[in-house]
Amino acid sequence: MTDTKMLNLKKQSGISATFEDNMIAFGKDIVSEPVRTRTLEDVRPYLMHKDATSRRKNFYLMYRDPHRTQDEAVFRQYGIRYDITVLFPGTIGGKKGEYVKTIGHTHSAAELYEVLHGTALFVLQEIAGENRIFFIKATKGEKVIIPPEFGHITTNISDEPLILADLFQDSVKSDYSFFKEHQGAAYWVSALGLSSDTKDNALATEGITLTQNTKHKNVGEVIMGTPAEYTGLSKKTPIYTAFVSDPKQFSFLLDPKKAWKILDEQGLCYAEWKEQLA
Repeated sequence: MTDTKMLNLKKQSGISATFEDNMIAFGKDIVSEPVRTRTLEDVRPYLMHKDATSRRKNFYLMYRDPHRTQDEAVFRQYGIRYDITVLFPGTIGGKKGEYVKTIGHTHSAAELYEVLHGTALFVLQEIAGENRIFFIKATKGEKVIIPPEFGHITTNISDEPLILADLFQDSVKSDYSFFKEHQGAAYWVSALGLSSDTKDNALATEGITLTQNTKHKNVGEVIMGTPAEYTGLSKKTPIYTAFVSDPKQFSFLLDPKKAWKILDEQGLCYAEWKEQLA
């Protein structure tokens, strides 16, 4: 892969940050935990083909808790953490393999994501109830609320690095067991043109193929859409800036009932189509 030109993320993220030479560099006024990486061996248990190979060493990078020193008090007071994640472009296991993705997890609190650069396909899976699965395509500036107790994976479906920011309750732990036990989500997201053994249960859309993962039983309706627009959350205002300006607005990240009230009233996404595939 050719290195991407330097990206200045300050306007989009609200903090002094650039992306160059396949890494994030923060300004002198920013403190952050050391970068964490996910390699092929880290993601292998979650792949459609566990024997997949790749020339890429790191599939994605995680920058935990970057913040301006002057803002540390407000983040600690409200128990909210800001993160940045970089998913590199490409597929795993050849040109027709799965797109690079996070391994995915569940947790009891809501989470708020924002796309800083690139194109994301958020895969949200309802663990109980109707067992629906949502595919939400998001681009720069768009925000997605992850409902409490939903499994979620993020996929980079473009040929550019996908750079995400998120706000999350710092004391809540992520549970990776659901997706590890099921070898990923109910559908794997791959490039077009999978082999014929997946043809009958694959759906080509948006330049991707959805292939059913039969380790998931009683999968509900599949919904494909774009992010909903939420009161107080503008595409033009980074979530970092919005949080430090009015942290009480983000109390839904601390209270699942408040999160569900927002989602019930304003929706999870604008559905473009829905269908029972499995």
